[in-house]
Amino acid sequence: MNELERMELKISKFLRVGVLISGITIAAGWIWSFDPNADPFANLQTYRPLNLMDSFEISFMLQYWGRMLCYLGLFFLISLPVIRVLLSILLFIKQKEKAMALIGAIVLVGLILSFSLGTEG
Repeated sequence: MNELERMELKISKFLRVGVLISGITIAAGWIWSFDPNADPFANLQTYRPLNLMDSFEISFMLQYWGRMLCYLGLFFLISLPVIRVLLSILLFIKQKEKAMALIGAIVLVGLILSFSLGTEG
């Protein structure tokens, strides 16, 4: 197995572990938030437009730790493609494939723009 295959294998293992960690984190948040006596549809009766930062702030103030743990798991899950692109760019630079590294950098800029343009405020 050459160095390129070893690097790709490490990246794929990293992604698998990242997905498992984020899934476990989200599941732990759901379990922590579970209340068997509460109506599961009570929050869905009325629509309240709320952006992510406001929801995060309210969850922190009201100490909804299960919801905050779910947010953390979602952050892990969303960050995985960005990390994958970064690692691919580094791999292409190491292989001296400038065109592929440039394409990877363009994809990274697109990801960052999509995240920043998708936020309110």
